[in-house]
Amino acid sequence: MQQLNTSLILDVIKREGPISRSQIAERTKLSNPAVSAIIASLLEEGLVDEVGVAASTGGRRARLLQFNPSAGFLIGIDVGGTKMHGGAVDLAGNIIARQSIFSKGGESTEDSIQRLMGLIYDLIEKVDLPVQSFKGIGLGIPGVTDSQGQRVRLAPGIGWENVDVGQVLTGEFGVPLFADNDANCFARGELWRGKLQGAQNAIAMTIGTGIGVGLVLNGHVYHGSHRASGEVGYWLLGSLGPIERRDTQFGPLESLASGTGIAAAARRDLEDPSIQTSLREAVGGDLSKITAVQVFQGAKEGDEYCQRLVEKTTTLLGILCANMASLLDVEKIVIGGGVSRVGQQILAPIQDIVGKLTPYPPEIFLSEQQEDAAILGAVAGVLDQRASMISFSQLP
Repeated sequence: MQQLNTSLILDVIKREGPISRSQIAERTKLSNPAVSAIIASLLEEGLVDEVGVAASTGGRRARLLQFNPSAGFLIGIDVGGTKMHGGAVDLAGNIIARQSIFSKGGESTEDSIQRLMGLIYDLIEKVDLPVQSFKGIGLGIPGVTDSQGQRVRLAPGIGWENVDVGQVLTGEFGVPLFADNDANCFARGELWRGKLQGAQNAIAMTIGTGIGVGLVLNGHVYHGSHRASGEVGYWLLGSLGPIERRDTQFGPLESLASGTGIAAAARRDLEDPSIQTSLREAVGGDLSKITAVQVFQGAKEGDEYCQRLVEKTTTLLGILCANMASLLDVEKIVIGGGVSRVGQQILAPIQDIVGKLTPYPPEIFLSEQQEDAAILGAVAGVLDQRASMISFSQLP
C-alpha cells in the first residue's frame, strides 16, 4: 500500500507540479500526514524538489513540489540484426545520450551479449549523473520474449533462442531489466512520447528488414496468448502464394512488402535483361546492391519499373492497414522503420487505400521518433514493470 500511495503521489506531482502538499492530499484523497511522510521520502530520494512557495492566501504560504526527472536514468537498447541503437533516458522520457554500434553477422549469442553489455557501459559513461542513479535496462528484441520480460524465447534475426538475458544483465549491472518485442517497444514509445499519445486503440507498424506491428488496445500494449501478437508479416493478402508451411524467417507478406522483400523482388525481376530500369546503373550492374530506398528513389524520378514495384508494395501495405483498422477499430496508425523514411511516397497511398476501404478511417502518421521510439518504449517497459517508480534496485 505504501508503494501504491507513493506511485500515486508521484504521478500527481509529475502531471500537475508545481503543486503543494495540501493540493496533493486533495487530489489523492490521502491524509495530510500520509502525504507529508511520503513527500519526505521522495525529497530524500531526490525524485521531488521544492521549487518555491504558493501565493499567499492569508496564512503561511505552502511550499510547492516538482518532479525531478534527473534523479535517475535508464538505458534502452533497440537490438537489431545489423545495428544496436541505444539511449540513456531520464525519468521523464528525455533521451540524454545516444550511441549505436553495428551487429556482427554470424557471431555467437555470447559474443552478441558481450557487445550489448559494452554498449550499455558506454552509455552509462556518457551520462553526467552518479552511477547510483542508474535505474534499469530495457531491450527491444526482434522476436518473442517471456511474460516476465526476462528471457528471449526466439529471435532468429539476431540468433538468440531461449536466452535468459535478464539473469545475465541483472547479474552484471545490478538493476532491473525488461525485454519485449521491438514492435511492442516501438508502440509503447509512440504511446508515451510520440504520435500515439492519448490514443486508446492504435497500431504502430515498422517496415524495415521485416514488418512488425505493435497493438495498443484499451490504452495498453497487447501481447497475445504466446506474446507473439502483431506478426502480420505472415498474412496472406490476395494471391501472395499458396497456403503452405514456411520454415523461412520471413512470412508471405513481408517477403514482398518489407525493405528486404522490395529489394529481393527487384533483384529477381532484373535477372530478365529485357526489363528497362535505371536501377542497374544506380548499382553499377551489381544487382546484389539494390535497396528498397533506391527503388523508391527510382520511382520518384519517373522510372516506370520502379513505379510499378512501389505501387504494388504500397497497395499491399494499404490493404494490410485497412484490414487491421477494420478489425480493431483503431483511432491512429503510426508507421516507422527504414522504409518509412521515403515519406509521402508510402504514406499517401496507404492513407488513400485505408480511407476507401474502412468504415471509420483512422489518422495515419509517419513516426517522428523512429529508433528513439523503440528506445523509449523499452525504458517504459521497465517503468511499467514496477508498482512504484522508486522501488528500483541500486548498484552497490
